[in-house]
Amino acid sequence: MKLAFWPSLIWLLLEYLPVKKLTSNFLMAKTLGTYLMIVIIPIVFYSYTSITGRSIFVIDIATFIVAIVVGQIISYILFKKKQLPRIADEIALVMLAVLGIAFIIFTFYPPHLPIFQDSISRGYGIA
Repeated sequence: MKLAFWPSLIWLLLEYLPVKKLTSNFLMAKTLGTYLMIVIIPIVFYSYTSITGRSIFVIDIATFIVAIVVGQIISYILFKKKQLPRIADEIALVMLAVLGIAFIIFTFYPPHLPIFQDSISRGYGIA
């Protein structure tokens, strides 16, 4: 999920100035698209691994690609919607900050839940 979040955040920052004036709802659209990417990945992963009993590399990569494409499509659709109130941009910034901070904290101090467990070392967080 971090592999989807950090590049999405970097891309948002790179396109903010040139694209912001051309679209409405830029920050909220990008934020919701990013959140959608991050939600799709574990839902698909845990769904198919509960059926197959194992992780399949090709499906993992395809899931990642589909999540990115869906997130970008949703962002684009939201760009075209009626202008949201100014508070929406502020909410979007808070949502991005919360997610970024959560990724940083959970990298070093993850809860002992299966989603945070390293599949190779079976440990949690950075040793």
